[in-house]
Amino acid sequence: MGWIWHLCLMNMKRRKIRTFLTVLGVMIGVISVVALLAVGIGVKNEMIDSAVASGSVNQITIYSETGSKHKDRMITDRTISTLTDLANVDGCYPLYEVPVSMKYGEYEYFGNLVGVPGNELDGWSLAYGENSNSSHGTSELISGGSVGKMFFNQKTFDSYEKREKKSIASLVGKRFDTTVGWSGESDRIFKLKLAGVLSDGDTDNSSDNASADTSYDSAVQDEESDESLDISDSYSEKSQTIYCDMDSLKSLLRKVSADGKLYGQPVDGNGNSYREFVYTSAVVIVDDINNVDAMVKKLQDMGYQTENSKEYLDTIQKYLKMIQLLLSGIGMIALIVAVIGISNTMTTSVFDRVNEIGILKVLGCDIDELRLLFLMEASVIGLVGGVLGVLSSYGVRIVVNKAAVSMFNLAKGTQIAMIPWWLALAGVIGSVILGVAAGYFPARWASKLRPIDAVTRR
Repeated sequence: MGWIWHLCLMNMKRRKIRTFLTVLGVMIGVISVVALLAVGIGVKNEMIDSAVASGSVNQITIYSETGSKHKDRMITDRTISTLTDLANVDGCYPLYEVPVSMKYGEYEYFGNLVGVPGNELDGWSLAYGENSNSSHGTSELISGGSVGKMFFNQKTFDSYEKREKKSIASLVGKRFDTTVGWSGESDRIFKLKLAGVLSDGDTDNSSDNASADTSYDSAVQDEESDESLDISDSYSEKSQTIYCDMDSLKSLLRKVSADGKLYGQPVDGNGNSYREFVYTSAVVIVDDINNVDAMVKKLQDMGYQTENSKEYLDTIQKYLKMIQLLLSGIGMIALIVAVIGISNTMTTSVFDRVNEIGILKVLGCDIDELRLLFLMEASVIGLVGGVLGVLSSYGVRIVVNKAAVSMFNLAKGTQIAMIPWWLALAGVIGSVILGVAAGYFPARWASKLRPIDAVTRR
């Protein structure tokens, strides 16, 4: 076996330029396949991570039964506890919506105020303002970034954002005159303070945003950061909603309730309130997006109406797979050319070494050993080209990521191209296999040469 390795390496050294060009061809082919697949994988992961970060893909919203026929489908604290204990559920929290009208100066907002448990609300990261445990039970609001478009001047019908040329962030720290219920249902006015504005779709814990600026006007003086302040153009599930602490909302409802009946709460057939507080809806957080479909079915079997945006993500993934297939096809063209180059090199090598083959056969070289000699040369070329190609692909990945961040104004550290370990390993193994396949027929032809023909051929 040792002499086979020796002859293999000696022949490659003897024809350095030919070997170099063949290895270069394999390397370029591997770079093409690995780099293009890396871009497809990176874009896919970035889109999935963004969707997951928005809190909508792995979250399922279920709606409460408000009538008296299906009490078991009403969402109460006991329901939340039951749902939290389900398999593949990371957490569950209730939501309660009440209609409100808010006024700030000449601008008014008509919509829903959504109560969220304080411990959950504290985990939502803010672009502006503060969000801390001290806000529990206080009359403070957290708004989405596009709420400024929903405050209108009733005379001109211009939104606050359009007329004032400012986003809702400029109102952080201000108080809104708020009435609970539909128009005319209550005349009691509450002063509710806007404590912060949510980051676009991000509900993860983030210490970086905890000390975000509370003044839009002072921040806008920095011309270079003006783009980052324009949060109102981003849209997410939470961008057009106003939230508050659940305990705070319940306290407001008690103040506007009459006859001992909490405002907005369902009643039984006799007109009496239920003992437990009934929430409008609940959000079930699934541990993995791959388990979302099964969890949706389970919740529907329990009788709940569900809402989830995973279908949108599935559509994205389908199109991304098509793009990946196209990119890998383009890369395979370059790799096929490299395989042809290996085959050409090995065929030429057989022609150049006919006499050597004849001498080896005369000396008693076995056919299998002779075939192994040429296959080993082809595999070494494939191996070296594959390793160099994969290593070069990491360099290409760095360049692509930096270029993408610069050209498309992406966040620093965004990975548009990703090379997982299995892709790097597949690149090396694949190039070796293709190298052996390319060298098979030349090796087979070399092993079939008759000694007398090989020795006498010039």
